[in-house]
Amino acid sequence: MTRLKLHFVRHGESLANDADRAGHKRPDDWDALSDRGWEQARGLGRRLEGHGLEVIVASTMRRAQETAGGINEVLGLPVETDPDLHELRQSDAFYASRGDFGDTASLNWMPSAARDHAEPGAESFEQMLGRVRRVRDRMEARAGDERILLVSHYGFIHFFLGLALFDDAFGPEHLIPLWYAGHANTGITLFERRNRRMDGIDFDGWHLTTWNDQGHL
Repeated sequence: MTRLKLHFVRHGESLANDADRAGHKRPDDWDALSDRGWEQARGLGRRLEGHGLEVIVASTMRRAQETAGGINEVLGLPVETDPDLHELRQSDAFYASRGDFGDTASLNWMPSAARDHAEPGAESFEQMLGRVRRVRDRMEARAGDERILLVSHYGFIHFFLGLALFDDAFGPEHLIPLWYAGHANTGITLFERRNRRMDGIDFDGWHLTTWNDQGHL
């Protein structure tokens, strides 16, 4: 097994994050970074100097693209876009609520639903997991070639964690416990694929090395 190290970061604070925390309605440009989000992205770039990163792969979503741009003001790396890195797609009702979500968020129905069930406009657990698997497979295909920084989202990173911990046994019932593991805007999470033997047991595969490092904030 070729060893592979992936640096995941959550995007910087978006206008939606700012509005949600303040209890306000989301603005029309809710997916853009706030001023604080831009500062976080540039600070993250400074924190990652000297880590030997060679390429940034970002979600298609504006807040991730802008975070990659802020990081790149410091690092000056090639930037790629991966459409599978985007956040868990919520229901039409969720987005229409503009911040007053009620029970429309996926965490209200997905943990007890069938793996292939989705509310109107949303994606199912199985669809989200499929995207995470595709990203993982693409990164594994690049193993040993590049040191990669992935700019993604809270839900995506938690699904990647679930897959790393439970592999094929990962299911909707694990989501609520996983969500107790918080993740700050621009928090750094490190996953490594490697061979490891401990207490006579082989732990071969994906390992969580660092979760939600906020030392730069």
